[in-house]
Amino acid sequence: MDLFRLCSCFCLFIAAVLLPVSAAESVPSANQTINDEFVVKLPADWSYFPVNSYAGMATGVMDNNDIANVITIKIFQNMNCSPVAQENLKVNLDEFNAKTGIAALTDPVFGNDTVTQYGKYSDGKTSNLFLRLIDGNVVAVFGSYDSMEDAKAKAEEFTAIATSVIPLHPVVNELCVVQNEKPTPVPTTTYKPRPVPTVSNTIAPTKAPVS
Repeated sequence: MDLFRLCSCFCLFIAAVLLPVSAAESVPSANQTINDEFVVKLPADWSYFPVNSYAGMATGVMDNNDIANVITIKIFQNMNCSPVAQENLKVNLDEFNAKTGIAALTDPVFGNDTVTQYGKYSDGKTSNLFLRLIDGNVVAVFGSYDSMEDAKAKAEEFTAIATSVIPLHPVVNELCVVQNEKPTPVPTTTYKPRPVPTVSNTIAPTKAPVS
């Protein structure tokens, strides 16, 4: 009887320990709205907090199990108005690297509307950089890692999060719209002024008085 009770208690203990773990692992990623700026699909055990970036406020996304590595998401205006997506991406990538001080470690890998690249920060850390064009928005998602090995170990998770970012607001004063506007067409019919009638004032000659 004691052996049966001991086995029962052991089974209950195992269930109490393992069930929360399996339940936590089975929770799928969910959409989260961050700072009313964008929606991003994050795992359940991730959180977010505001951080300062080179262009003002951005949002850092932190893995609670790996708090040393932070993913930062920034949405800014498209730097180029070329109709060719790869030209747009190349301009935005170069501009972004210059502003954030990232030196490219790998050649850019271009997708249909995305570009990815590994780089090096000035402090020696490795960046995993992902840029995506969405209408007039450029979504930049970049992570800071201690080494290339750490960055590549997180690459699959990083890319899944990066591709899920959806901006909630259109770009203000979108430059490409202004540059692509067509000038107002000139009317094909030429303006003809209305003829003004002329009035001739004739004065009758004064008659000589009759003597």
